[in-house]
Amino acid sequence: MRPEPDELAALHTLEAAALAAWPALETRDLGPWQLRFAHGYTKRANSANATRAVDGICPAEIDAAEAFYAARQQPTIFRLASFCTSPGTDDALATRGYRFADLSLVMALPLAMLAPAALNSPALECLPDAQQWLPVFEAVSGAHGGAQATHLAMLQAILGRCAWGVLRNAAGEPVSCGLAVVHGQSLGLFDIATRADQRGQGLATRLCQGLLAWGRALACDTAYLQVMAGNLGAIHVYERLGFRRRYHYW
Repeated sequence: MRPEPDELAALHTLEAAALAAWPALETRDLGPWQLRFAHGYTKRANSANATRAVDGICPAEIDAAEAFYAARQQPTIFRLASFCTSPGTDDALATRGYRFADLSLVMALPLAMLAPAALNSPALECLPDAQQWLPVFEAVSGAHGGAQATHLAMLQAILGRCAWGVLRNAAGEPVSCGLAVVHGQSLGLFDIATRADQRGQGLATRLCQGLLAWGRALACDTAYLQVMAGNLGAIHVYERLGFRRRYHYW
């Protein structure tokens, strides 16, 4: 069952903010679908996404999407959001050999409900730009590899105001980091990471509190994030901060 019109409009606003805050390096419109490409770095930036409600997908649309990604030497991925796609879309894709994968949640928090602990938390250190923040993210997350140039290009393509947040230990070493992006009145949290040997100490909570307070000071009214449905530890952290599931995608 589709949400009521006001709720549906709010979900589309969240989805549009999330797509804008995590930009692909190339996009192409295909009817109700936006084809996104970023040299394979993250499925969100390398998939076909419905930009309005769809009741199905026709063979010609699938063919065109497959041709787009084949020309870029990437697999064809359709990212389906629960509020704007239908079982008919899943059925049509399954008939063509596509399989369900990577169930993820989109969680949101009205910033008017932000807990006093977040507003009174110590000021978060924010680095000046993506180029200085990305090596910190790689050191904290352990996400080294050949995608650094693409990741940096995506971060530098963000049009909204950003907070490149980092927490350090007493020795000055970065132990947790994350990114907040403003789009309209929405605040997106991305790339939240804590060093493996420092987890379980509340660092991610402190980091998110700082990013949320930063966004509220800029008059954002809603914060959101995206998390894999199986990442129960992260979901628990976000629920304690007040985030609740708004929709899911796969």
